[in-house]
Amino acid sequence: MADTDKRFNLGRNVEAGYGAHIQEGAKIGRNVEIKPFAVVLSGAVLEDNCIIGDYCIIGHPTKLQLQKADFSATSPKVADFIVKEPIAKIGKGSIIRSGSIIYKHVKIGRKLRTGHNVLVREHVTIGDNCVVGTQAVLDGYISLGDRSMIQSQCYLAQSVKVGKGVFIAPGCIFMDNKKIILGKGLAGINVGDFARIGGGTKMLPGISIGEHVLIGAGSVVTKDVPSRAVAYGVPAMVKRFQSEAEIKEYMDTIAEWE
Repeated sequence: MADTDKRFNLGRNVEAGYGAHIQEGAKIGRNVEIKPFAVVLSGAVLEDNCIIGDYCIIGHPTKLQLQKADFSATSPKVADFIVKEPIAKIGKGSIIRSGSIIYKHVKIGRKLRTGHNVLVREHVTIGDNCVVGTQAVLDGYISLGDRSMIQSQCYLAQSVKVGKGVFIAPGCIFMDNKKIILGKGLAGINVGDFARIGGGTKMLPGISIGEHVLIGAGSVVTKDVPSRAVAYGVPAMVKRFQSEAEIKEYMDTIAEWE
């Protein structure tokens, strides 16, 4: 049977599987399914019609809570990413698949779909109708716009800002520390609305990707890429600019993402 503390806010028609644990201070909406051995900690907010998979942890303590120190938390470079409320809010109709861990100080919009074993650390904001694929890591202090998709085994370092309607294919790596010196990171990457980044691409710290950009698979992006550009290679170079028809073809698919 589920292990539940009686001092939490529980909506109607909530199902908690064998071995699930709901802690004091959690808020659970209506028609929520919490699968076996999932852990929903204090500060977790599960809105209506969510599904939390087996062995998930929702509301994991932050680095600051566990270690009593987090140099990123006081950096002005991440001020715009801070989620002040100590909650892990999962929006209506979201599905968090098994083995995923979502920290406190996270806000997730409606209808998020994750793969298995996803990690979302503190101070992350995710918009509506997004996808975060299997074994993807959002390593804190990140924002993700509506209808954007982070595919499997991607790694997004701290201080990454992703616009709306962005597609990041599997195995991409976003870095934030040019010299690989502890405490010298947080050189954020900005990805404009409706950009597409091909599989296995590596994004170096501090660059900006314009709107409607297309980056070819396996590229190493070392400098800014202007809007509408098609760029690829090692290092990535702008080869041409997309036509209105090409942009429209991609835009037409965004509305169908669920």
